[in-house]
Amino acid sequence: MSQTNGRVLKKEFDATNMTVYFGSAIFTSGMTGIPNLFLKYYRDAGITDSEMMLIIQLIRLRNEERQLMPSLETLAGCLAADPMLIERQIKNLLDKKVIGITKYIIDDEGTVVEGYDFEPLVFVISEIWALNQKRELDMIAEKINAAGVNAQPTFNNESGMVLSSREQDLCHTFENEFGRLLSPMEVEQIIAWLEEHQVELIFEALRQAVMRGKHNFKYIGSILLEWKKNNLKTLEEVNEYQRRFKENRAKQNQRKVDTVTTNRIDQKKKTLMRSMYS
Repeated sequence: MSQTNGRVLKKEFDATNMTVYFGSAIFTSGMTGIPNLFLKYYRDAGITDSEMMLIIQLIRLRNEERQLMPSLETLAGCLAADPMLIERQIKNLLDKKVIGITKYIIDDEGTVVEGYDFEPLVFVISEIWALNQKRELDMIAEKINAAGVNAQPTFNNESGMVLSSREQDLCHTFENEFGRLLSPMEVEQIIAWLEEHQVELIFEALRQAVMRGKHNFKYIGSILLEWKKNNLKTLEEVNEYQRRFKENRAKQNQRKVDTVTTNRIDQKKKTLMRSMYS
């Protein structure tokens, strides 16, 4: 099937060549992409196998059929499950804050409908992934510390500098994450950061940069600078600051939706009043 000038075109069905017809249907019916990290960590998020299939169908119906909140009967047909069971599963997902319900503007007229929101799922999976990344970083640091507990400051052949064990540990962690040796200038930058920030904050800045695919010192420095400007000196303060930031951003987004909705309603009222007195 294809679409031209708003009309859906369908090829003539040829029952003698079902394989080719099926192959064509595969490519024209679209695809539902499920991130590998979701498949890897959904159990850690407390999502059961049947709940995961429900989420996949919700995503498919949203993307393929534009159903933001499909009925229980529709979902039951997709999953061959009892509607009451699906209702309980959706309630469980909402209670676990894996999915949410929010308002969406679906057209230029300002029509607002409720639909399932998958931002909580992204947040939950990202948090689990981040914790696993931190564990890996901690394991690396522990191994380095265990190997050099009694070590004296040693000569770094690449940078030409003498580093303390703490500086070496941090440099080795950066090298492991970046997959390369550090330049002398980068080593100097790490030493400068250590003079202004606690080690765990530098580790956290590195983790967040890697999580966002930003393997560069400039980005890490911008994170540390933001924390310094906001007088954040411990990891607990950083976590609390970011939690408040996410809450404020969610409230601002909701206010924007409410404002647009109110403006649309007011405009419709004005249009109706003009039509009544014209």
